[in-house]
Amino acid sequence: MPFTMQNINYATDYAKALANIYPYLSYFSEIWAGPNTGMYRPMGGKTVMVPSMTVSGARAVNRDRIDGVFTRNFNNEWQPLTMAMDREWDTLVDPMDIQETNGVTTIANITKTFNEQQKVPEMDAYAASTLAGFASSYGGVDATTLTAQNILAQWDAYLAYMTEHRVNRDRVIAYMTPDCYKLLKEAAGITRFIDAGTGVRGIDRNVGRLDGVNIRETPSDMLRSQYDFTEGWAAGSGAKQVNMLLVDPLAVVAPVVYDVSMVSAPTAQSKGKYLYYERYYYDVFGLNNRLAGFFANMSAPELGKLTVTSAAGPNAGETILTASSGKAGAYGTKLMYASGASAVTLTYGSELPSGSTWTEMDKEQVVSGLTAGQIATVALVNAYNGHVVAGGTATIVTKT
Repeated sequence: MPFTMQNINYATDYAKALANIYPYLSYFSEIWAGPNTGMYRPMGGKTVMVPSMTVSGARAVNRDRIDGVFTRNFNNEWQPLTMAMDREWDTLVDPMDIQETNGVTTIANITKTFNEQQKVPEMDAYAASTLAGFASSYGGVDATTLTAQNILAQWDAYLAYMTEHRVNRDRVIAYMTPDCYKLLKEAAGITRFIDAGTGVRGIDRNVGRLDGVNIRETPSDMLRSQYDFTEGWAAGSGAKQVNMLLVDPLAVVAPVVYDVSMVSAPTAQSKGKYLYYERYYYDVFGLNNRLAGFFANMSAPELGKLTVTSAAGPNAGETILTASSGKAGAYGTKLMYASGASAVTLTYGSELPSGSTWTEMDKEQVVSGLTAGQIATVALVNAYNGHVVAGGTATIVTKT
């Protein structure tokens, strides 16, 4: 039978390679391959609808009567989850580069490097910061500085929190930075079992499970509370270090709804070069009724920075006071200012210092009654509890 050349399906070949690579690179493979991933997926558009249901409790039986009145004793709700991470990457490959590098710069090597250094770490970074955000939104966050002396006590407190919310600890995964994992190994209360009957003199100090919880040692740069995904992935400004992150995979939906790669052979349009293109579409969601399945220990957050300026106002004795940042004007916050001979010291999470008079302001406002040359301190505070989120200062300038 004569040979007939068929078009090579590069996407199929590439997918086979990816199936071998991906599980060994990802620190959050249990999340991406979690039990809910295939259960909740967009059926159309980019929104996943997750159903939930509640029912009433049982009641005592009345053996002597049937009143004939029956009511609906259940409710159902839908949680809409909208996909956000739609990513792409491409590159040109000159055939002469492949030849002159002795086959180093092949499509296979380039895409392998992209996966190992960019794609999979990016997805893990997004998962880590998103999961830590779920912990923050529900209140399952602790800022205690962990030591070898207190880590087991804090661990017990974290698990008690989850048990109180009916989270099965046998499902929970604890992601830890190397420093946190080291503290766990140094804890005096850790019990180790050594098999002395094998004749092997190796010593294994790994802590793979603790109280039924799986431990995953994870690089510290992969456990941050915020990342910038403008191009690739990098820790965001003001990101906190997540020292320990406890997650119940049943509380997570992490769909990868589209993942395709293509290679175009050299053409006149590409000036004789190979063109490689890859696109993947994913996200990580927390189920509203299972947010107790997330808990994080984070380093003490730092005070955010406001850019504060003062310029001469329209009338004598007036100044135009302006404050701006990524958080200024955000829902649930408000700006407050005070003035004095020196700047007011602000502390993240604390109330405004009582020794100064604080007045609410807009992001840009004409203010009168301030003394030129003094310092204006502006604070961004939580409108609900008054706790300071960010702050900044400026020397007051007024119109003479």
